Amino acid sequence: MNFTFEVLKTIIRFIFDIGWIWLPIVLAVAFFETWMYYIKRVYWQGIDWRILEIRPPRDIERTPKIMEQVFAGFWGIFGTVTTKYQKYFEGRTQDYFSLEIVGINGEIHFFIRGAAKFRNLIEAQIYSQYPQAEIKETDDYVQNVPTDIPNKNWDIWGARLRLSKSDVYPIRTYMQHVDIVMRPTSPPFIDPLAGLMEVMSKLKQGEQIWIQILIRPLADDWVKRSEKEVKSLMDKIRPAAVPTEVGAAVPFQMLSPGQRETINAIELKAAKKGYEAKIQFGYFGRREIFAMPNVGAIMGLFNQFASLNANNLRPDKVTTTKANYLFAKQRKIFKQRRLLRLLKTRSFWEKGYIFNIEELASLFHFPTTSVKAPMTPWLETKKAEPPLGLPTG
Repeated sequence: MNFTFEVLKTIIRFIFDIGWIWLPIVLAVAFFETWMYYIKRVYWQGIDWRILEIRPPRDIERTPKIMEQVFAGFWGIFGTVTTKYQKYFEGRTQDYFSLEIVGINGEIHFFIRGAAKFRNLIEAQIYSQYPQAEIKETDDYVQNVPTDIPNKNWDIWGARLRLSKSDVYPIRTYMQHVDIVMRPTSPPFIDPLAGLMEVMSKLKQGEQIWIQILIRPLADDWVKRSEKEVKSLMDKIRPAAVPTEVGAAVPFQMLSPGQRETINAIELKAAKKGYEAKIQFGYFGRREIFAMPNVGAIMGLFNQFASLNANNLRPDKVTTTKANYLFAKQRKIFKQRRLLRLLKTRSFWEKGYIFNIEELASLFHFPTTSVKAPMTPWLETKKAEPPLGLPTG
């Protein structure tokens, strides 16, 4: 016992003796992190944010592929940080958008949040693919919810989502959402948002669902990680009996169907423009009508994008609004209010994961004619033509 105590004292004395080495480093790192947090916060608070509501036309018969073109156009904002001075002294970050599907008291809304300077870009890209849509600026719906939830009247459940694998692996996209039974004669598109639209349309007075997808465009250098992952998979698959010079490229016919599908999925994902993204959601309700099955319905939406041979979305345990064991009640309230703050501010501090434009179009698009939810916000009649002179990119 005494020996252990003496060893511990020696270690502690040694740490303090070399404090002149590690203490300045620790302080410098702490100062840097605090400074970056401060200037980024100042920069973001100075942005003139706008909320645009999109009411799509009723007769959308095309698949979400047309939304790929919208996101390809949005990618043009890449490069808003061009110098180290802008990054480290002005706090400037790559500009980003928030794509939002919101159900409030049984009514469904589609919003895009972005800086005011990008309003024309957003409108131009939407009108180019949905010329009959209606776009209008609106007040921010998050301001209508108390900041102290949970409280005696309201409760909340939600989370941020994460990927189960490396983000070089794609989630299941709209390309796989077709009626297999009807093939090959007629493969109608099955809208993955149909179930969510149905749930949102049945929300009661005093219930809300917020789904927010934060996106900022990425440079194409992430593709190198995809190429490296494919090479790693091929190296693992290569039969030991095949000489390296012969087996450097494994013949595709030597792969199992699942291996082919995985490698093909990685390569297809890397072939399209990418965004860094974060998904977060919250279900709010007055306590007398709060219904946990609605949370299951939201997770059911994201489960539709799971691919056994690639990737899937699941709640991040750090942000999930539940807690067990020590101080469970207090910790749960802390996590609930932290999530509410994230949803209200749409803050994009942490590093996200990569989606390409096909994945984004799968997650955020306007309902097709196959969606029959009664409160879907279709535009019944076209009120006016899109404004003239809008830029096209």
